[in-house]
Amino acid sequence: MLPFITVFGIQIPMYGLMITIGALAGTLLAVYSTRRFSREDLLFSICYAGIGAMVGAKVLFLAITLPQLIKEGVALSWPLLQELFAAGFVFYGGLLGAVAAVMIYARKFKLPVFALTEALIPSVPLVHAFGRIGCFCAGCCYGRPMAPPWGMVFSSPLAPAGVALFPVQLVEAGFNLVLFAGLFAYSRRRRKPGQVLGLYLAAYGIIRFGLEYLRYDAVRGIALGLSTSQWISLALAPVGVLLLLISGRWEWLKRADRGK
Repeated sequence: MLPFITVFGIQIPMYGLMITIGALAGTLLAVYSTRRFSREDLLFSICYAGIGAMVGAKVLFLAITLPQLIKEGVALSWPLLQELFAAGFVFYGGLLGAVAAVMIYARKFKLPVFALTEALIPSVPLVHAFGRIGCFCAGCCYGRPMAPPWGMVFSSPLAPAGVALFPVQLVEAGFNLVLFAGLFAYSRRRRKPGQVLGLYLAAYGIIRFGLEYLRYDAVRGIALGLSTSQWISLALAPVGVLLLLISGRWEWLKRADRGK
């Protein structure tokens, strides 16, 4: 693995670097592939999405982690809380926070809610793919123990030492790239408001639900045999299917897309 690279004597974390590259690629994609909105609105809505993503990802991380630490009898000291706030994010929290923030921006400036949200949705799996490559480099979000050649030993303090683990991060990165290509192609077609978002929620929900069975990192939250992300997938995938089926039929959805 490659947790850090050194450039001109400066040590740069690969996870942060990959997230930055992904965010830049996603921003350029949205700005230069969308004609319905001004670049200013796209850039400001992306800023809203970034803030919403960070807040949502951190809130869900703390909601999962703190109860687990309390259950295990870990004393919640100030240094521990500082460490929890400094590191640790959950993707689904970030996704929900970002979508909510973009919708808030759209409503505030009277822009078509679903159209603006869906202008940014194809960028989400692209950014996510880079993020998962960053996870692989950092050695976090690793998979189940598996013998080589499918398993590999991570030289990272975040992963179990000396244990061959399945690199599920790269598998998810691959799925995200395929999903990005499909969403981008679908978004170029004539469609009803809500259908790009619906396709993303349904497809990623199914992908994430299955991949969770290959995950092995401890802090994920488990209830009734399913992880927190699996429960969220079970909620969001049907919502996505519903959006695909009923988009354009509900008058409130049409009004929302006109920004009224």
